[in-house]
Amino acid sequence: MYHGISPMLFSVPYSKNLMQHPYNLNHPEGTPQNVQREQQDQKKEDDRHTHAYFGTTTCEDGHAHLHPGVSGPAIESKDGHFHRIYGNTTFNDEHYHWYEAHTGPPIQLPDGSHVHYTEFQTKESNGHVHTIKGFTAALKC
Repeated sequence: MYHGISPMLFSVPYSKNLMQHPYNLNHPEGTPQNVQREQQDQKKEDDRHTHAYFGTTTCEDGHAHLHPGVSGPAIESKDGHFHRIYGNTTFNDEHYHWYEAHTGPPIQLPDGSHVHYTEFQTKESNGHVHTIKGFTAALKC
């Protein structure tokens, strides 16, 4: 029994002028749009990757900091892709430093993996900045 809903509303043949239910498995274009979107999203998710990185800043004002982290997902570019890296250094000498930068393009390695190089300065804290430079961890994808 349909309470307040006419079954005739759901028995109209397909028309491009009518909105189809997203779970309609008899969609004239094949796979339902919601499934296509899920498949596209999964492909995009599979294509995205991150890199670990770890290192020591330059020594300034008698101390250095560590900067462990994981990059953001790959960002497509004309040179392949790059990654955003950001975070805080370790807390040393009563302070830490914030940093935010991008890696360079991928550098292919002989085993099929790739790395990214980056070089930048931290934000000022306690009257000074540190330089961070180095490579991300290698990743095969």
